[in-house]
Amino acid sequence: MLQNMELGICSWFGYKYPHEDRIKMIKDAGFQSVMTWWGEGSKEGNEASETKPDIIRKYGLKIENAHFSFAGINSIWEDTPDGEDFLKKYFLYIDDCKKYEIPAAVMHITSGEDTPPLGQTGLDRFKALVERAEKNGITLALENVRKFKYLDYLFSNIQSDRLKFCYDCGHENCFTPGVDYLSKYGNKLIALHLHDNDGTGDQHKLPFSGTVNWEKIMKKINELNYKGALSLEVDAQYSKVINDYTAENFLLEAKNRANKLMNL
Repeated sequence: MLQNMELGICSWFGYKYPHEDRIKMIKDAGFQSVMTWWGEGSKEGNEASETKPDIIRKYGLKIENAHFSFAGINSIWEDTPDGEDFLKKYFLYIDDCKKYEIPAAVMHITSGEDTPPLGQTGLDRFKALVERAEKNGITLALENVRKFKYLDYLFSNIQSDRLKFCYDCGHENCFTPGVDYLSKYGNKLIALHLHDNDGTGDQHKLPFSGTVNWEKIMKKINELNYKGALSLEVDAQYSKVINDYTAENFLLEAKNRANKLMNL
């Protein structure tokens, strides 16, 4: 049984309140840490990423990591100007993490089902990102998404203490149910995205609302002696329960379910 873990949640959880209002709600619900979005494509609206760290810390919350925007991520594998532009953008994001004292960043490495082939171009670019992270003292956590082979390729070919793993149990449950990511990469685990679904798609439901095998997952996390936060990536809007809860009550229910996970 996991004890005394920090409880974390994404700064966006489905309700269109200003960022500071949501952060205050997260604090009032009893969470200790926050995962925040970095870059374009946020559901939060037009609020600048750069304003978020001070607001989060104002309420005494820890910034666990920044989730980099992944729109256009497939281009990083392609020998094109778009791929070079994407690499430069991620360099700036890593520099931002140092500037705003965010210790880690979560990255998708592909998007969707139609993905480019593995190859030296993509590998070289990820090596460059890791080198930038090493220089800045930032840890990059690669997240499991739809295609296992990309994650395996990068972890097999890049060795660095600044390259780690973010485990998304919802993605595993609906996209790659035959892959046991915690057994493969548990020694690199530094971040969790915990949410549920019914196995047919990525739904970001509250834990215990779908088919994720929570007892199995929490047993493995406990065996790994994981020291990070128990962090939920739940979204009331995306999971279609936004009319069932006020924002405050959704967070309280999320906190209750996080406590239930911790006590499995």
